[in-house]
Formats: sequence, structure tokens, C-alpha cells
Amino acid sequence: MQKSDLEFIRIAIEEARKSSPEDTRIHPLVGVVVVKEGKELARAHRGEFPGNHAEFIALEKKLGKEMLTGCTVYTTLEPCTTRNHPKVPCAARLAEHKVRRVVIGMLDPNRLIQGDGFALLRDANIVVDMFPSDEMAKVEELNREFTRWHRHPQSRARATSEFIQANKGRPLDEWYRVVNSVYWNRNFYRGAMSIFTHLVEVVGGLSLLASQKKKEGVTPARHIPKALAWWMALCGKLGIRSVEDMLWMKFPGVCPYCHRATHDQFECGKKKAARPGPDWEALAAIGEKGRDSRPKSLGDWQQMYLNIYQVSGTEDYGHSFARLAEELGELAEALRTFPAAPGYFVSEASDVFAWLMRVQNIVELKEGTEKDNIGRALELGFCESYPDLCVDCGLPTCNCAPILEGTVGRIAHEIPKIGGSFDVRSIFLTPERTLALFQLGKSR
Repeated sequence: MQKSDLEFIRIAIEEARKSSPEDTRIHPLVGVVVVKEGKELARAHRGEFPGNHAEFIALEKKLGKEMLTGCTVYTTLEPCTTRNHPKVPCAARLAEHKVRRVVIGMLDPNRLIQGDGFALLRDANIVVDMFPSDEMAKVEELNREFTRWHRHPQSRARATSEFIQANKGRPLDEWYRVVNSVYWNRNFYRGAMSIFTHLVEVVGGLSLLASQKKKEGVTPARHIPKALAWWMALCGKLGIRSVEDMLWMKFPGVCPYCHRATHDQFECGKKKAARPGPDWEALAAIGEKGRDSRPKSLGDWQQMYLNIYQVSGTEDYGHSFARLAEELGELAEALRTFPAAPGYFVSEASDVFAWLMRVQNIVELKEGTEKDNIGRALELGFCESYPDLCVDCGLPTCNCAPILEGTVGRIAHEIPKIGGSFDVRSIFLTPERTLALFQLGKSR
């Protein structure tokens, strides 16, 4: 390594020190210097242009029209190999620019990337070198928190007080986007019905509120946000553009049947007798007129449902869970008929959300929450459960196994055991016996 290398390496490290965080998560401090024929062309650091990596800033923002063939790029962190579409990973971008050499300060501590950027560059016939050990130690010291964050994922999978303060009033559609962003990869190969069964599973655990049965780990503070998150995942799977628009379509600040800001049971009964479903045109007019009062945060939506459907702290959970079970059944029918009548999902998904809000309202009123504070506990619970990353694996893009270890442990004691082991052939039919018993393939 030449003397000039050391000069540019130190410039890259100084650039890294200038990096600024883009949000409440821990990000690496990254500095980049682009050099051609011994002359510095550009330098950049993460956060200089929010949302962009340092390599992108240097190559595209600052040198977009420059021919970079034959350049040497000094970067304090191994170039990334994964970016959310349509962004191009930095390692691929360097290869596309035909740079001659890349000098790296430290490998990425993210196990999903570590070594891949190095290998991609080598495969592209780019010479790859590492900083000298003394300079590498400086980079590693700069990024010790980022390294710890990746090596101990459970320590990062918690909502900080700063995150909660910044996001407790986050709009519902933003939560919808974030939840689907974190879990999109894991849900990509799941069908809508599979996601729906997860929603039913969570609501089933939550129903212990009605039965007053005690079960470890089942609490409203954890399960209602989890049910809402699976509801969001289902909406995302079916391509709902905006859950706020969907909900406002049926609940524009009023009951969808009596059109009152406070539900009138007798008026509702009369209108339902005269008309079997909602008057969608009338609801659209009401929604347009009241669009300025549309709820924004998750807590605002909860408040809206409390205003429409009054509850008290002495109300029993039984009726609400009976209705929620009924709505889940209708949502299942909406999923079954979705290819032929997708609009039915809009109505039934909105109803399920409404009943989840009612359950949360009962929970908070039973706890003695003042009416003006309704919704704050749900916003806090959602922040704690979904701090812009998966709380199980700790990654911003979930990389959990399809079935979590905790799930396997929880269900293990419910699996039948016969003679010390479970022989599936004693309960389940073999394919051959299924054919014979049900006479499959035989003409009638």
C-alpha cells in the first residue's frame, strides 16, 4: 500500500466522523473518497443526503456525469449488497461504474451482508484491499455501537424512549407501510388465507379477556397491536393502497348505517331493515364533507370509534368477542370470494378493525383511563411491539424462521403421544388408504 493510499484512507475516516443519523435506529458511520490517477474527485459521508448511502452520494450525486472507469474508491465500510427496490446496492453500483480498485475499512457486521460485498467486487474483477490494521481499528471504534447492534440482535429489538416519543403519533398509514416493509419478505410466500389464520390465532389468544382464563404471554398490550399488525399484513397482501382511505370509506366519523356521529341503535335497526347494506354513496358524501376531521394517528382512530360506539368500563367482553368472531367469519368469506368480489373485503376488513378498536376501548376504560387519554396506550404498545424492526430477530427486514422456536415449545405439549412416541400412521391416513377410503379417482 502506497503513501497516497494512507492519505485518502484518513480523509475517508474523517468523512465518516461527519455522518449523521437518519432516524432513531443505529446506522454506521461511513465515509467515501473517489480518486482517479492520484487526484481526488469527490468525498462523501452518510447522511449528507438523507436516505442515501455514502457511495451513492459520491458516485451519483457528486460525480453523476464523470467517467469513473479506472478509479480507486476508499470506503470505511464494506459496500452493501442489498437495498430495497428500486435502489441499487453499492457493491453493484461500483461494479457498474467499472472502478479499478476498492479499499475497505471494515467488513459489514450484518451477517446477511458480511463478505458478500467483498466477493461481489472480486467477481467483477475489481481489486479489493483492506485498510492497514491501525486505520481499520479506528473505523471499528467509530462503529462499535453499530457492530454491537448486529452481533446482539435482541438488545436492539426494543423501542427506545426517543423512538416512542418521535413515533407515538405516527399516522395509521405510516404504521401500515412500516409493518409491511419489515415483514414483507417473510409474508411474500404466504397466501392471504395463511396470513388470515395468523390473525385468527392472535385474536383467539386475545379472547382470554372474555373467558378470564390466564395464559402466559397473552396481554392486551401485546396482543391487540399484534392483531392489528396481522390485519395490516393481510391488507398489504391484498394490495390495499391506504388503510386510512379504506376505513374512512365505511366509517367517515359516523356509524355506517344510522349515519350518526354517536351510534343510534333504534335508527340503525330501521335503516338496516329498509336497506341490507351501507349506503356507500351517502357515506362518500359524509366522508368528503368531513375530510378535514379524519383521524391521523392510531390513537385518533381509536378515539373516533369510541365516539361513534360508546362503551363503559363495566362492559363485559363477551358480546364484543362474539361479534368479532362473527366478523372474522365474514372476513374469511370475503377472502374466499375475493377474486370475484374484491370490494366485499373493504367492508369486512373495516368491521374487523372497528371491533378490535372496541376491545381496546373496553380494556382502557376498565383500567380507568380518562376519555381524553384513550388511544395513548395503544400507540405506546404499537411502538414497543413494532419499533421499525422485527422484535424476534432484531432486523429491519425480518429474517425469522417460518415457525419460531417459542411457538414450537408452546405447542409441543399439545401434540398427542402414544406409547412414548407419536406414530402419525395411527391417526393419519397414508395416501394409499386415503385413495381407497374415499374412493378417489373412481367414476360415480
